[in-house]
Amino acid sequence: MADISSMTGSSNKIINTDRVNINIDITSVNNRFLEIYLKMPDSLRHLDSKLRSIIQEKLTRGKIDCYISYALNATDSLNINQEVLHALANAVSQINKELPQSNVNALEILNYPGVISQEGNLQEKIDEEILKNFSEAIDNLKENRKKEGIKLKDALISRLDKIIELSSVVGEQLDKLVDLERERILSKISTLDISVNPERLEQEVALAAQRADVREEYDRLLAHVKEVRNILDKGGLCGKRLDFMMQEFNRESNTLASKASNLEITKVAVELKVVVEQMREQVQNIE
Repeated sequence: MADISSMTGSSNKIINTDRVNINIDITSVNNRFLEIYLKMPDSLRHLDSKLRSIIQEKLTRGKIDCYISYALNATDSLNINQEVLHALANAVSQINKELPQSNVNALEILNYPGVISQEGNLQEKIDEEILKNFSEAIDNLKENRKKEGIKLKDALISRLDKIIELSSVVGEQLDKLVDLERERILSKISTLDISVNPERLEQEVALAAQRADVREEYDRLLAHVKEVRNILDKGGLCGKRLDFMMQEFNRESNTLASKASNLEITKVAVELKVVVEQMREQVQNIE
């Protein structure tokens, strides 16, 4: 039995080393497909395809927003590119003339591409740290989504129990519908000063009872409840299957409402539509 996962979750990972500080922030919400949005400095754009591959290997649905940033620590292993720095200084000086209120932070200048010449394999180490920790951050996101999935499963089971409870009200009246329709028709006729052919009366009663017969809807409701329980027990990637079952539930509740011949069944149909809508909203978040 596989776990059920929500598509809603978040994950954050902060990595501090003697050379660099990295922040990885990931959020996930429901979506029909897998949509990935990566926001990171231009100096990390070469990692785009690798980061997307990590997500695609671990997730199948959801809108994934990823924010990655890093700041280099000032150490002796970092050299300032004087040529780039002077060019930036001239640009800042010109900006200050045009916009005296502007305020440029020295750390922002250091993080500007090309200002700091990185000795050795620093960029490779940064890439390695980001890829490793990004993968772990996605794993953490998956765990959070599983925890949310457990809550969704419990909520759905609770509402399935409610559907069984509502269906039992209908089930208790199935064998009474013909007699109730006969009484209703006879009651109407009694208010009119007319004579009715007994055979024609029975025909009308039979037709009215047929129109009000909700046994098939009742049976299908119970079958749908059983099928949804099976899907939840099996787990895994079941969001789309559950969404289809919500459409089936909605169809039965609409038919039940249109066929309702008394106040009790009408009330059941209305409450059933409310419960199905609540389930549908929850199912939208399941992967």
